[in-house]
Amino acid sequence: MLFYKKTDISEVEASFCILYKKYRFFMMKVAMNILQDRYFAEDAVQDAFIRVAGYMDKLNDMDARETKRFLIVLTKNASIDIYRKRSKQMKKEIFLDELGASEPSVNMETDMENCVLDVLKSLPVKYRDVFLLKYSNKLENFEVAQLLGITEGNVRQRIARGKVMVQNALNEMEDNRDGAYNCNR
Repeated sequence: MLFYKKTDISEVEASFCILYKKYRFFMMKVAMNILQDRYFAEDAVQDAFIRVAGYMDKLNDMDARETKRFLIVLTKNASIDIYRKRSKQMKKEIFLDELGASEPSVNMETDMENCVLDVLKSLPVKYRDVFLLKYSNKLENFEVAQLLGITEGNVRQRIARGKVMVQNALNEMEDNRDGAYNCNR
Protein backbone atom coordinates (compact mmCIF):
# COMPACT_ATOMS: atom_id res chain seq x y z
CA MET A 1 0.00 0.00 0.00
CA LEU A 2 1.33 3.40 -0.93
CA PHE A 3 1.09 6.30 1.46
CA TYR A 4 0.94 9.79 0.04
CA LYS A 5 1.11 13.13 1.71
CA LYS A 6 -2.14 15.06 1.67
CA THR A 7 -0.91 17.20 -1.24
CA ASP A 8 0.20 14.12 -3.19
CA ILE A 9 -3.21 12.50 -2.84
CA SER A 10 -4.99 15.54 -4.19
CA GLU A 11 -2.55 15.71 -7.15
CA VAL A 12 -3.10 12.03 -7.98
CA GLU A 13 -6.87 12.42 -7.64
CA ALA A 14 -6.84 15.51 -9.85
CA SER A 15 -4.76 13.70 -12.48
CA PHE A 16 -7.10 10.74 -12.38
CA CYS A 17 -10.15 12.99 -12.81
CA ILE A 18 -8.55 14.76 -15.76
CA LEU A 19 -7.65 11.43 -17.33
CA TYR A 20 -11.17 10.14 -16.79
CA LYS A 21 -12.86 13.21 -18.26
CA LYS A 22 -10.51 13.29 -21.22
CA TYR A 23 -10.59 9.63 -22.29
CA ARG A 24 -13.81 8.04 -20.98
CA PHE A 25 -15.75 8.44 -24.25
CA PHE A 26 -12.82 7.27 -26.33
CA MET A 27 -12.46 4.18 -24.11
CA MET A 28 -16.20 3.61 -24.38
CA LYS A 29 -15.91 3.46 -28.19
CA VAL A 30 -13.11 0.90 -27.91
CA ALA A 31 -15.17 -1.25 -25.55
CA MET A 32 -18.32 -0.94 -27.71
CA ASN A 33 -16.40 -2.19 -30.75
CA ILE A 34 -15.62 -5.40 -28.88
CA LEU A 35 -18.72 -5.96 -26.76
CA GLN A 36 -21.53 -4.44 -28.85
CA ASP A 37 -23.47 -3.73 -25.66
CA ARG A 38 -23.54 -0.37 -23.90
CA TYR A 39 -23.86 -1.72 -20.37
CA PHE A 40 -21.07 -4.25 -20.73
CA ALA A 41 -18.92 -1.57 -22.38
CA GLU A 42 -19.48 0.72 -19.39
CA ASP A 43 -18.39 -2.10 -17.10
CA ALA A 44 -15.25 -2.61 -19.20
CA VAL A 45 -14.37 1.09 -19.04
CA GLN A 46 -14.84 1.10 -15.28
CA ASP A 47 -12.66 -2.01 -14.94
CA ALA A 48 -10.02 -0.33 -17.09
CA PHE A 49 -10.07 2.80 -14.93
CA ILE A 50 -9.71 0.68 -11.81
CA ARG A 51 -6.57 -0.78 -13.38
CA VAL A 52 -5.39 2.71 -14.41
CA ALA A 53 -5.57 3.84 -10.78
CA GLY A 54 -2.71 1.50 -9.96
CA TYR A 55 -0.50 3.11 -12.60
CA MET A 56 -1.22 6.79 -11.95
CA ASP A 57 2.27 7.39 -10.61
CA LYS A 58 3.73 6.23 -13.96
CA LEU A 59 1.50 8.37 -16.16
CA ASN A 60 3.26 11.67 -16.48
CA ASP A 61 1.83 13.25 -19.60
CA MET A 62 -1.92 12.95 -20.10
CA ASP A 63 -1.65 13.95 -23.77
CA ALA A 64 1.15 11.55 -24.69
CA ARG A 65 0.55 8.87 -27.32
CA GLU A 66 1.85 6.28 -24.88
CA THR A 67 -0.87 7.20 -22.39
CA LYS A 68 -3.56 6.82 -25.06
CA ARG A 69 -2.10 3.47 -26.19
CA PHE A 70 -1.92 2.30 -22.60
CA LEU A 71 -5.59 3.15 -22.08
CA ILE A 72 -6.54 1.36 -25.30
CA VAL A 73 -4.73 -1.79 -24.18
CA LEU A 74 -6.33 -1.73 -20.74
CA THR A 75 -9.79 -1.16 -22.22
CA LYS A 76 -9.38 -3.93 -24.79
CA ASN A 77 -8.18 -6.36 -22.12
CA ALA A 78 -11.05 -5.48 -19.80
CA SER A 79 -13.53 -5.84 -22.69
CA ILE A 80 -12.13 -9.19 -23.72
CA ASP A 81 -12.34 -10.43 -20.13
CA ILE A 82 -16.02 -9.44 -19.98
CA TYR A 83 -16.67 -10.97 -23.41
CA ARG A 84 -15.16 -14.29 -22.33
CA LYS A 85 -17.12 -14.37 -19.09
CA ARG A 86 -20.31 -13.49 -20.94
CA SER A 87 -19.83 -16.12 -23.64
CA LYS A 88 -19.11 -18.84 -21.05
CA GLN A 89 -22.25 -17.86 -19.17
CA MET A 90 -24.29 -17.85 -22.40
CA LYS A 91 -23.09 -21.36 -23.24
CA LYS A 92 -24.12 -22.59 -19.81
CA GLU A 93 -27.54 -20.92 -20.07
CA ILE A 94 -28.20 -22.32 -23.53
CA PHE A 95 -27.22 -25.90 -22.85
CA LEU A 96 -28.12 -26.38 -19.22
CA ASP A 97 -31.86 -26.48 -19.82
CA GLU A 98 -31.83 -28.08 -23.27
CA LEU A 99 -31.67 -31.67 -22.02
CA GLY A 100 -33.12 -31.31 -18.56
CA ALA A 101 -35.94 -33.32 -17.05
CA SER A 102 -38.57 -31.66 -19.19
CA GLU A 103 -39.32 -33.22 -22.56
CA PRO A 104 -38.60 -31.19 -25.68
CA SER A 105 -41.46 -29.37 -27.34
CA VAL A 106 -41.25 -31.68 -30.36
CA ASN A 107 -44.15 -34.12 -30.36
CA MET A 108 -42.64 -37.63 -30.45
CA GLU A 109 -45.23 -40.01 -31.84
CA THR A 110 -43.31 -43.14 -32.69
CA ASP A 111 -40.90 -45.39 -30.85
CA MET A 112 -38.27 -44.69 -33.48
CA GLU A 113 -38.45 -40.94 -32.85
CA ASN A 114 -38.06 -41.61 -29.13
CA CYS A 115 -35.02 -43.74 -29.88
CA VAL A 116 -33.49 -40.94 -31.95
CA LEU A 117 -34.04 -38.55 -29.05
CA ASP A 118 -32.36 -41.00 -26.67
CA VAL A 119 -29.41 -41.32 -29.05
CA LEU A 120 -29.09 -37.55 -29.28
CA LYS A 121 -29.13 -37.28 -25.49
CA SER A 122 -26.34 -39.85 -25.27
CA LEU A 123 -24.04 -38.03 -27.73
CA PRO A 124 -20.92 -36.35 -26.31
CA VAL A 125 -21.70 -32.78 -25.27
CA LYS A 126 -19.74 -31.10 -28.07
CA TYR A 127 -21.73 -32.97 -30.73
CA ARG A 128 -25.06 -32.73 -28.92
CA ASP A 129 -24.73 -28.95 -28.51
CA VAL A 130 -24.05 -28.48 -32.22
CA PHE A 131 -27.06 -30.68 -33.11
CA LEU A 132 -29.37 -28.81 -30.76
CA LEU A 133 -28.34 -25.41 -32.04
CA LYS A 134 -28.39 -26.44 -35.69
CA TYR A 135 -31.55 -28.52 -35.87
CA SER A 136 -33.64 -27.70 -32.80
CA ASN A 137 -32.99 -23.95 -32.81
CA LYS A 138 -32.67 -23.82 -36.63
CA LEU A 139 -29.43 -21.83 -36.62
CA GLU A 140 -27.03 -21.56 -39.53
CA ASN A 141 -23.52 -23.00 -39.23
CA PHE A 142 -21.92 -19.57 -38.84
CA GLU A 143 -24.34 -18.71 -36.01
CA VAL A 144 -23.56 -21.99 -34.22
CA ALA A 145 -19.85 -21.28 -34.67
CA GLN A 146 -20.21 -17.81 -33.15
CA LEU A 147 -22.18 -19.10 -30.16
CA LEU A 148 -19.75 -21.90 -29.42
CA GLY A 149 -16.60 -19.92 -30.18
CA ILE A 150 -15.41 -22.40 -32.83
CA THR A 151 -14.88 -22.23 -36.58
CA GLU A 152 -17.62 -22.90 -39.11
CA GLY A 153 -15.55 -25.81 -40.45
CA ASN A 154 -15.47 -27.27 -36.97
CA VAL A 155 -19.27 -27.04 -36.82
CA ARG A 156 -19.59 -28.90 -40.14
CA GLN A 157 -17.16 -31.57 -38.94
CA ARG A 158 -19.01 -32.08 -35.65
CA ILE A 159 -22.31 -32.38 -37.51
CA ALA A 160 -20.82 -34.96 -39.87
CA ARG A 161 -19.27 -36.98 -37.04
CA GLY A 162 -22.43 -36.67 -34.95
CA LYS A 163 -24.54 -37.97 -37.83
CA VAL A 164 -22.25 -41.00 -38.11
CA MET A 165 -22.58 -41.62 -34.35
CA VAL A 166 -26.38 -41.34 -34.53
CA GLN A 167 -26.55 -43.64 -37.56
CA ASN A 168 -24.30 -46.24 -35.90
CA ALA A 169 -26.35 -46.16 -32.70
CA LEU A 170 -29.61 -46.53 -34.64
CA ASN A 171 -28.17 -49.40 -36.70
CA GLU A 172 -27.08 -51.10 -33.48
CA MET A 173 -30.56 -50.68 -32.01
CA GLU A 174 -32.18 -52.04 -35.16
CA ASP A 175 -29.88 -55.08 -35.11
CA ASN A 176 -30.75 -55.75 -31.48
CA ARG A 177 -34.49 -55.24 -31.78
CA ASP A 178 -37.01 -57.89 -30.86
CA GLY A 179 -39.88 -56.92 -33.14
CA ALA A 180 -39.84 -53.39 -31.74
CA TYR A 181 -37.17 -50.77 -31.29
CA ASN A 182 -35.29 -51.19 -28.05
CA CYS A 183 -33.95 -47.85 -26.94
CA ASN A 184 -32.31 -49.23 -23.82
CA ARG A 185 -28.96 -50.43 -25.06
